[in-house]
Amino acid sequence: MDEALGTLPADMVPFIQTPVAQPFTRGRNVGLASSTALATVLFFLLQWLAFSTTVAAGIALLTLVINITVLVMRYQSHASTPLAVNINHPFMSDEPMGKAQVMVRLSDGRWCDAGPNRLRVIPDELLGGFGLAQDTMDFPVLGHFSSLKQRTPTLVRHLALINQAIALRDAVNGVPDPIDDAREREEMDSGLLERSWFEEEGELEVESPLVAFFGRKE
Repeated sequence: MDEALGTLPADMVPFIQTPVAQPFTRGRNVGLASSTALATVLFFLLQWLAFSTTVAAGIALLTLVINITVLVMRYQSHASTPLAVNINHPFMSDEPMGKAQVMVRLSDGRWCDAGPNRLRVIPDELLGGFGLAQDTMDFPVLGHFSSLKQRTPTLVRHLALINQAIALRDAVNGVPDPIDDAREREEMDSGLLERSWFEEEGELEVESPLVAFFGRKE
């Protein structure tokens, strides 16, 4: 696995700057403009209702601060997504010209390649919070991912976006989906087991007393 980098390579684009993330930015800007307009209308309405200028301004300002706080927190949950892709990733273009890449940011600010598999978070007993690991049998760890004590909606959203980016990267690069492969293997194993059971069933002598009991009742 590649060594983590202190800075994001020049050919990689943070998630919030990708075209697919622009609705979040536009939504924030529209929300800020709407909140400002609402506070202004509220100020003049309160004055018209004979509130003093100080009281009207205070209520309008409080309303504006609450709305802006909610908007910024909601936007920051998307802007802080620790994910970056290159120009060939579907997050950037519908017609990639080359190999797509995905990188993730660890809790210390370093960036590393997402690796070949989907990712998951696992408790970090040493540092606390969660580590980021490959979702395979032995869970190889990429590094410390979050200091949060529990899985918050933001953490779950970040991980979902990262895994979506990895799935789209593999689709562009022609890499088989490991989930589809697992399902195919499961179906094959199930078919072999079922066929083997029916082929050998007539040759087996079952000594279970329970089976013998029901056999006598017949």
